[in-house]
Amino acid sequence: MTDELQDGPPTRTRRRSAVKTAQRPAASKVKSTIHLSVEASQRLSVHATMLGVDRSELVEQLIRENLRRFVVSDRGGPSAAPDPAAGEE
Repeated sequence: MTDELQDGPPTRTRRRSAVKTAQRPAASKVKSTIHLSVEASQRLSVHATMLGVDRSELVEQLIRENLRRFVVSDRGGPSAAPDPAAGEE
């Protein structure tokens, strides 16, 4: 029986092509630590799992959608930046 298996042409297994991950915009990330109640942590985990995202991504989504009152922007451009050498005399 082992001779029958070895007599045939060698079989090659077909490799699956690697799954390409979705390209995300290259945004700088900052590691932050927050303290949540046990219930809030569990709710965050459950919602993230049910939506198919990780906890950090869910928190970012919640911040984007719910914290819109204040906006931080610098519209001065590079020429409006103060010259550090101008203050020296």
